[in-house]
Amino acid sequence: MTSKIFESSTNGDWAAIFFLLTVIFLHLRRHIGSPKFAFVNMWAMRISCSLFFSFLVNVCSEKPKPIPLLIATVLLVIFLIESMRLWRLTNIFAEIDIPVFPRFRQCTENFVWPMGKFFDQTRQLILVHKFNEKTLLKIGDNDCFVMYSPIFYGNDQHSRLQIIFDFPRNGCPMLNCILTSFTKDGKAIVTNNLQTVFASFYPQSWDVKRYPMASLEKLLKIHASHIAKKKTIAIDDENSWETINGEQHQIELENCNAGLCEKLEENDNITLTCMGRYRLWCDLLNYRYFGRSF
Repeated sequence: MTSKIFESSTNGDWAAIFFLLTVIFLHLRRHIGSPKFAFVNMWAMRISCSLFFSFLVNVCSEKPKPIPLLIATVLLVIFLIESMRLWRLTNIFAEIDIPVFPRFRQCTENFVWPMGKFFDQTRQLILVHKFNEKTLLKIGDNDCFVMYSPIFYGNDQHSRLQIIFDFPRNGCPMLNCILTSFTKDGKAIVTNNLQTVFASFYPQSWDVKRYPMASLEKLLKIHASHIAKKKTIAIDDENSWETINGEQHQIELENCNAGLCEKLEENDNITLTCMGRYRLWCDLLNYRYFGRSF
């Protein structure tokens, strides 16, 4: 009898510990900007949550059950719940009046980078690699959603760096980086760590590499190796927003032709098809559980 009480008490202590860890991980998730840390933190929160419920079941149960089996069951339940939630979000995104491939416009507002060590290090890294800020672009409006996008060019004008800040209503901003260069034969070489787009199709003349977990420093090294043996040309830094919107239009046409998107006749907007929703759902699951693109 005494051993059962001791075991129940121990399970209760462990349940309290893992509940506290889950709350801490959830709090950290809202304040860390690094995609790699956010991914690790997300898995730590899942495991901590599964351990909490596993010990809680044994506290409330008269007959103890195997902890590994309980952990696997809770993780499976979490996966099913997240899958259903992401599918619902995918359908909401497809139905609300937000462009699938939004267009950028020039922004005259005073933009301040988010506070935090990760964002400060990224800013310093841009300066170290001698990228010069040319303009500030913006998507959306204050009544709906807003994403700011500073545009930088290398000293030799052969590489363009686009930073996209995705500001969620709750949580830490996500920092997306896109490095672009063009070869003499008209081929675009793109290296990015986009975390907010679905697995779309790109024009055949584009060489796109996506690394959602990569930092800007790693992206710069990868992109430099991609263009090292290619003859790149200088990019015109005038009217950057028109150039980027033209590239968005090319991606949009490619995805419409592939059947991921379709144009609505009544208002000329682009919406996701069933196949597009499925690919977006798969891409979100792949990113959340494996840290990679579709």
